[in-house]
Amino acid sequence: MKNNNAILFFVGWILFSLPLVISCAGDDPIPDDSGKDNGGGNEVITVSPVNDLAVEETGKANELYVTWTYPSEALSVEISYLPEGEDEAGAVNNNIRRTTGDKGSFLIKVSEHGTYIVGAVAIDNYGNRSEKVTVKATPTREEDVPKTLFIERADILMSSLIDLCFGKSPRDCWNTRYPNATGPYWDGDAVVWGQGAGLSGFVALRNAAIGTEYEAKYTAMTDRMYNSINSFITTDNNLKAYAVYPQNGNQRFYDDNVWIGLDMAELYRQTGENHFLEKAEMVWDYLMVGNTSSAGGGILWREIPAYSNKHTCSTAPAAVLGCKLYEITKEEKYLSKAKELYAWLKQYLQDPSDHLFYDNITPGMVVDKAKYSYNSGQPMQAACLLYNITGEQKYLEDASQIAISAHRRWFSLYNSKELGEEFYRINGDHAWFFAIMFRGFIELYRIDNRRTYINSFEKSMLQAWESECRDRATNLLSNRYFVNQTQTSWEVLHEGGFVEMLAQLAALEKEGL
Repeated sequence: MKNNNAILFFVGWILFSLPLVISCAGDDPIPDDSGKDNGGGNEVITVSPVNDLAVEETGKANELYVTWTYPSEALSVEISYLPEGEDEAGAVNNNIRRTTGDKGSFLIKVSEHGTYIVGAVAIDNYGNRSEKVTVKATPTREEDVPKTLFIERADILMSSLIDLCFGKSPRDCWNTRYPNATGPYWDGDAVVWGQGAGLSGFVALRNAAIGTEYEAKYTAMTDRMYNSINSFITTDNNLKAYAVYPQNGNQRFYDDNVWIGLDMAELYRQTGENHFLEKAEMVWDYLMVGNTSSAGGGILWREIPAYSNKHTCSTAPAAVLGCKLYEITKEEKYLSKAKELYAWLKQYLQDPSDHLFYDNITPGMVVDKAKYSYNSGQPMQAACLLYNITGEQKYLEDASQIAISAHRRWFSLYNSKELGEEFYRINGDHAWFFAIMFRGFIELYRIDNRRTYINSFEKSMLQAWESECRDRATNLLSNRYFVNQTQTSWEVLHEGGFVEMLAQLAALEKEGL
């Protein structure tokens, strides 16, 4: 009986208390602990929007690179994008969680070209969202992306050339050709002209590689290339210079030396290391010995005999070297001599009918009127450098006139099946000559920004790489291709020229020019 009374009391207590519980629940709601405690009851939480939202092209097709600055309270940022004019419901959303620092970034890859609205919303730790910040942006079209890849191609060619032609003798220098030249009366090493061409290709590629994935590779080769060419220095008549073959008593040519001097000046520009400048100045001192009074001035072509012809190929690059050394040292002697040499060229070796340059003049003042592409490219470069230094308009006018005639003479209209277009292509069979000429066109382009001539070199090299000009087994390029012939032996002289042209185009490509 006692137990029954207890049960009845407990049931009655529950029935009496239930209305009170319901009443309390309705009058005094339980706080929602999922929200941020801001001390303001129903106050709306605000999150600051992102700062510095920017959207840029990457240079690759249909890509946009988004950057922003997180507000202090943001845990993440939601990046959205959709084509302009479409409903926001179709936007693609990506939540980018904050890691370290205040800067954030995200790469957007869209499926097709168009203008896109890119939005950014900051989100805090409690899921509260900021106002959306938007930017309108358009990625690069597929057809506008440069399909050149010159740095990769220059590296492929130089790597193959080194593997096939460099370090084949104890002298650790360039062999003349591939397949390699051998004895029995000669070890097959290239004469200094070919050595210099290999060096020029290397120096141009070393410059193009700066700031790229190839920089460490070519920087590491510098000492080896420097020591290799310096093994050709001989001392005759108490004067050091680069000889055709590295033994005292061998002939020495002033033009062979000046190409190396220019490379040494360029290596100094790239590195700031004095031993490169010392070699450039050594070459300059040698050139001044060849700057005799015969034929009214200019630079001799060769050391022996001393009373011999004066050539454009020794005098014009000497003027270029004078300008380069002046730019480095600011010593007036270099500039005054560069002006003198350039004036001599115009007076004695320029054809007034087309502004191009003849080959040489004898001590008896008889002019050899043969014209070679590099013999006009170097005066063009000298004129550009003199214009840069002096600001005198006459030099720029000279360079422009030379360029017009050089392009007309050494390029012809060509319909390329590889590129599917018609353009002015190199017309000749001396790649090294064209590489030297290209230096003049590049110097002019950096002044007038007219890309007509650069396009001709660019298209020529693109087409050469994609065509039978390139041997697929070795990646070496045929020097005779531009005159519709092929070859089975490849000279380092011309392969070095091809490397230089590819590397020069790579440098322009890197600069976005």
